[in-house]
Amino acid sequence: MSAAVLVALLCASGISVADEATPPQIYTFNIPRSSLVSAIQQFSEQTGIQVTANFGSPEEQEQPVEEILGDFAARDALQRLLAGTKLTAKWEGNGTVHIYPRSSPRSWDGVNRVVVTGSRLTWDVEGPEPVRVYDRDEIDRYGVSSLPGLAGYLTQQPYSFGEWGQQSGAQHFQMRGLGVDTTLVLINGRRAPPSATSVTLNAFDLNTIPLTAVDRIEIMSDSASAIYGADAIGGVVNIIMKKDVPTPEVFFHYGDAEGGARERRAATSFGISGERFKSAFTIDYLERGMLVGAERELWNNQDFTRFGGRDWRVTTANPGNVYSLTGDLLGTDGELSLDSSRQTVSILPDLERLSVFGSGESSLGDGASLFGETLIVRSDVVAQGPSPFISQLVVPVDNPYNPFGQPVVVDYKLAGMKPLSYVTESELERFVLGVRGGLRSWDWELVLTNSNERVASAIYNEVDVTRIQAALDSTDPQSALNPFRVGPAGSVALLSSLVGDPQVAGSHSRAVQVGGFLRGQLFRTPGGVSEFVVGGEWRRDSVELDDSIHLVEQTDEIASGFVELKVPLVEGVSIKAALRGDYYDNAIDSVNPQYGLVWQPAQDLLVRAAYGTSFRPPSALELFSPGTEFFRRPVADPRRGDSVSLVGWGVGGNPDLENVSARSFTSGVVYRPNRRPGVQLGAHYWRVVMDDRIVTPRTSGIEKLEELGRVTRFAPTEADALAGWPGAIQSVDGSLVNYGRLETSGVDVDLSYRTASKRGQLQFALSATWVDEYASQDLGPVQRSDRVGIASLDGTIPEWRFVGSLIWEGKASGASTTATFTPSYWDADASGALNRRLPSRTIIDMQAWVEPGRLYESEALDGLRLTVGALNLLNEAVDFANVGGSLGHDISQGDLRQRFAYLRITKSF
Repeated sequence: MSAAVLVALLCASGISVADEATPPQIYTFNIPRSSLVSAIQQFSEQTGIQVTANFGSPEEQEQPVEEILGDFAARDALQRLLAGTKLTAKWEGNGTVHIYPRSSPRSWDGVNRVVVTGSRLTWDVEGPEPVRVYDRDEIDRYGVSSLPGLAGYLTQQPYSFGEWGQQSGAQHFQMRGLGVDTTLVLINGRRAPPSATSVTLNAFDLNTIPLTAVDRIEIMSDSASAIYGADAIGGVVNIIMKKDVPTPEVFFHYGDAEGGARERRAATSFGISGERFKSAFTIDYLERGMLVGAERELWNNQDFTRFGGRDWRVTTANPGNVYSLTGDLLGTDGELSLDSSRQTVSILPDLERLSVFGSGESSLGDGASLFGETLIVRSDVVAQGPSPFISQLVVPVDNPYNPFGQPVVVDYKLAGMKPLSYVTESELERFVLGVRGGLRSWDWELVLTNSNERVASAIYNEVDVTRIQAALDSTDPQSALNPFRVGPAGSVALLSSLVGDPQVAGSHSRAVQVGGFLRGQLFRTPGGVSEFVVGGEWRRDSVELDDSIHLVEQTDEIASGFVELKVPLVEGVSIKAALRGDYYDNAIDSVNPQYGLVWQPAQDLLVRAAYGTSFRPPSALELFSPGTEFFRRPVADPRRGDSVSLVGWGVGGNPDLENVSARSFTSGVVYRPNRRPGVQLGAHYWRVVMDDRIVTPRTSGIEKLEELGRVTRFAPTEADALAGWPGAIQSVDGSLVNYGRLETSGVDVDLSYRTASKRGQLQFALSATWVDEYASQDLGPVQRSDRVGIASLDGTIPEWRFVGSLIWEGKASGASTTATFTPSYWDADASGALNRRLPSRTIIDMQAWVEPGRLYESEALDGLRLTVGALNLLNEAVDFANVGGSLGHDISQGDLRQRFAYLRITKSF
């Protein structure tokens, strides 16, 4: 039997059932010449009909079909698509159609099923866990250049941090706001290991994936450790890369924001296929310029008193500030000279990235095929920091430029010197090789994945304090530094001599994984045929990190086994059970179950529920990062009248850490009314509870740390004994610890409507997430705090998030607009919530496109598409927020890039 290539083409609705006297609904089709699988996808999107397809072989799905343009009934259009193929279609009413080979044996119940993220089982309809699919057209309509840009439109992700937050520019998914290490990323259904750029965060850098090579993205915002193993507490993001390029294509992109962040992108995709072989390749080059703080008001002027906030400007200014040894300000009539230090800091770093993705599959005969993938990425990122400065250094009296006749202390910005520069160079190589096959009602797969990423980073232009002090101490005017001058404090040669050697660091992440599964049908029940999956995985994860803080080399081996079972109890009711065990060398073993229910009481109504447990093991750095008494910090001692003293505070990893555990529950309904074609409504309640979170202790949690035996005290003095006090704190073990619970729950709502006429198609979609609770129990005096609707440096959890879109598409042109709405919430600072609300925000994006080849008959214009658009069309500025401190805004909600306009040219041949 040929290997089944299963494609899920799920759309908004079926068509209302009509009697024989009612004429069929007419649709306006705009399906260009393409492969069969692509054409069927567009058929589903343009009609709102649910389609499941079993092509029988890779060759069949790649078969070219001619364009379909004009007005047709759905059945007539599908008949044209399948003409000349070996496929046939079976309709269930007018709302669902199944496509399958004419000559292939049918499954026991005659239905061809689909596989989606969240399960290795196949389903006639959607499974117990809600899965949101973003196809290529939808990704293009958002106008984003990267996966992190797309993440900003997911209502299930309450916040995102900008690229400036990491020197490497790394960004990550973090569904439900549970942390970057709790959302598992898959590439074509296979685990992506933590990136070398994000070893300290134990997360995958989304910027690694070239967006032009992505076919679609499937997002399951529910725990899935019973299916995929560790790190799937917040959900799973499955990035499906292009495997089908029916015609060669070139892509050019140019975009710009005010003051910087200019983007240039060129990409090409092409495929090679034969009778028993197919392949697809994408080559992508992206270049982006830097955007610095001086181009945005909040960072250009950090005096936030104009907003009712604090003045965050610094005294290391130019001209500088001079003090006596006793701290009196000298020579400026008591007026401090202040400077906004973030003027030179990059909001977006310089970026140059070259990516190559390729995939191929070859039929071996007898239902088996050999397949492989490769992803190679070379990336250079240059971020920028503050200008060099002198802080609280003494200028001796015999410095030739000292006009005060006494030793003085100076704060001074070294004008004329380059700002700090953070350079990150990374190289990723990922290879996949596998074989799959099938026999009767069973199929199997065995696959090897090897991922290897190296990162070299360096900090340039950092001044050496010892060299600066020597220049201040010099009595020679040629070699002495003059911090009393407005402008450069010396010659170019002198300033250059103050720069120390670059600080170099490196990291390495490697993962080798072998996995396989066997899937098939077991027995018939009154509701249909049961299905069973059994499989296993073995992987070796290695990380290395060598920087000024960490020196870690660690390898872990993990063996896993899993089973899944689906049983259709009666017609329309199916249950699912899954179990997975993961066994670690360096962490605690974990076994996690998952249970699910799908009930379809009517053709247009689906009810589902799922419950499961999940886990995240501590990372290598969390376990084995060397411990050290890194600094002394002030600690208020509640057992000694809250007296404050400097104590030794140790930091580092903890080899005794346990797994973070979690449990989740999801239930909801999906309604696609047969009598209102193109309408879909879904609503799902969700709840996640995390226990034994891995946290970094803070000084406010000193009482809990003492209960855990992490506080060492001196012997009490006689005065302590008289006061009834214990001895003073000597040191605190502030290394990582398992502690506390996080509970979050809410509702996701999705609504879409699609209609078609002779003038084109109109589609409306709205997604919303309401968060009822996001409460955490941490080390500290507050036992349980709810963060919903309160600004937080850890990431703000808005009560609501809305993303709505309106799309019109005609025969040769179209336009779309997307609006993202975040309601008002409370501002906060280090002390907690403030009596100040931040205003609601609505960001509007817009895009328009035209295909000249459909307007004018010209071979040169055929396959050409021109797109113009703007993100944040109205250039909404970021609002001031106290929660950001010196940054001046809520860094988890605001984007300082502001309006970004772009032009794209796509040409297929």
